Amino acid sequence: MKAFAQERELTFTILLDEASTVANAYQVRGIPASFFIDRDGVIQVRHTGALDKALIDKYIEQSLR
Repeated sequence: MKAFAQERELTFTILLDEASTVANAYQVRGIPASFFIDRDGVIQVRHTGALDKALIDKYIEQSLR
């Protein structure tokens, strides 16, 4: 995992959920999975699959309401 991140110059944290604890808690049903969380820490949008800029903008707007 570390080599993968270094090769791609990724600067964000990558976590490995070997026991699927987090996946089960967030009900991840596919990969990639994205979660948009509001200011209070509540999941507002759960999206499985690829995202484009239009969808990201839409989900951010929804999460900030």
